[in-house]
Amino acid sequence: MIQEINKELLIYLNSLTKYEFVQSIVMIFSDFPIFFLPIFLVSLWFYYSNKKDSIIVSFLHLKKDLIKKENLLYIFYSVVIWITISLAIQQIINIERPESAIKWAWLLIMEHIPDASFPSDHATVAIAFLTSLFFTWFKKVAFYYMPFVIIMLISRVIVWVHWPLDILAWTIVWIFSSYITFRYLTNLKIINKLNQFIIKIMWYIKM
Repeated sequence: MIQEINKELLIYLNSLTKYEFVQSIVMIFSDFPIFFLPIFLVSLWFYYSNKKDSIIVSFLHLKKDLIKKENLLYIFYSVVIWITISLAIQQIINIERPESAIKWAWLLIMEHIPDASFPSDHATVAIAFLTSLFFTWFKKVAFYYMPFVIIMLISRVIVWVHWPLDILAWTIVWIFSSYITFRYLTNLKIINKLNQFIIKIMWYIKM
């Protein structure tokens, strides 16, 4: 029953590709939002490392900038932890992608690495990143980024590389798990010390 719902929903969403504007959107957004993660982390790290303010302003904002850099590290840790778990799960649970399970190859409109459908690496990274943003100084960024994540996850189904219920179920699990992971990381003294060490080293090498 569930698999039939999965299949019917997949076919319906994929049928939307008969509209050219839908094809254009999904071809862009099925991958594009994921690249925001490294751009966000790297650009903000350099921004907080190279701010040129007056001495008074620098002292007032120094602590806040250090906290934000720690937040960037926590976001990075959370994403790395969960993409590692995702890759490990793929070695244990092997769910075929729709293109393999349903032999209608012409419905596949996107080239990709032929790996397992579950869990989705894109969903893993995007949800871990989005959840982490909500629990840092970057809540506004999370709200701006959220629509793009939603469009990306739907697009991954429309282009026939993921099952709808896999994306839905994993997204719910991911939000809860990412929240716990992030909260746990921020309370670990060893991680706090690691953050201070990394920030100090990066400061010495002017990064």
